[in-house]
Amino acid sequence: MGRAFPSAWFAGTLAAVCTLAILSLLSYSYPNFPMMTELKRDSRVEPNMTDSSGNGHDRGQHGEQAEEYECHSGLKYLLYKPKSHTLDDNDNDEKKSWPLLIFLHGAGESGSGAASEIVSEGIIGCPPVELHYKRAVPELYQNFVVASPRTDIGWGRSDRIKEFALRLIFNETLRIDPKRVYLSGVSMGGAGVWVGAKTGVFAALAPVCAAGVARPKHINAPVWVFHGENDMVVPVGYSDRSVEIIKDSRKNIEIKYTRYKESPAPIGWDRYDGHASWMQVYSGEDPVVRGKTFKGHNGAELFKWMLSHSLPEEQVSAMQKFASKLFSPRPANSADDDCKR
Repeated sequence: MGRAFPSAWFAGTLAAVCTLAILSLLSYSYPNFPMMTELKRDSRVEPNMTDSSGNGHDRGQHGEQAEEYECHSGLKYLLYKPKSHTLDDNDNDEKKSWPLLIFLHGAGESGSGAASEIVSEGIIGCPPVELHYKRAVPELYQNFVVASPRTDIGWGRSDRIKEFALRLIFNETLRIDPKRVYLSGVSMGGAGVWVGAKTGVFAALAPVCAAGVARPKHINAPVWVFHGENDMVVPVGYSDRSVEIIKDSRKNIEIKYTRYKESPAPIGWDRYDGHASWMQVYSGEDPVVRGKTFKGHNGAELFKWMLSHSLPEEQVSAMQKFASKLFSPRPANSADDDCKR
């Protein structure tokens, strides 16, 4: 028995260290955020297909429904292209390059199934849902290619976010402008925006009710932060702290902060008051939820603000060099071979 003790002690210590390491990793991506097993819907409803918000008033100008693709890494995503992008596909003349918005979902939409499953009641108001039902603001649906990936392991790896972005940027068929690539996400996805800031790929960042605190040394692009003061899932203090430390340590970085006095609960998650500030962020009008109007909407202004920012040429050159190594031995412009339907 005496000889067995050191082995048992070592095994127990190793298990404890591994547990602490996992918890530390989770706390980096979304500290104190309820684990997915703890999140319970109060009801399940189909997304409202009516245009009660007034957004997307000219539905005929929307692009086709987003299509589903899968990268060689196994990451599935929805890809939306504006109507004029599709028309350009049939035009032999010189074709314009397009801004790209990457949207990261929250914990409630996590899973390994089809990417189309993120089009759910839980994120009504977010780009993939509003584009699907043709309710998005014109500033989004006319001007951006939108990629919405799905994960079942969180957004804690900046290398994974960077590779995904680069494979889209250097996909010749998409004609993405590498100077105008933007990142936004909600809740766990908002924490993913802070992680993605490290990549140096994005011209502007828009974290919404981010379930984590920024690391200021990684912030090198303009930021617009959003949060509801009454958020009971992710306390507004996370965003308060992020804005504070960025302002203190990155004085040359443009930072905007919209702190809504009151935000709704997500549809189907009635107990999570204040968490669905994204209904205000991406909307063209004050959202009406369960008969109540929530003041504040920033959709048109947000997307115009994004387009006012672009990466410098030297940063784009660095991206191209990195991509050429990443995709070696194939040239970067064959990246579309790795992301297919």
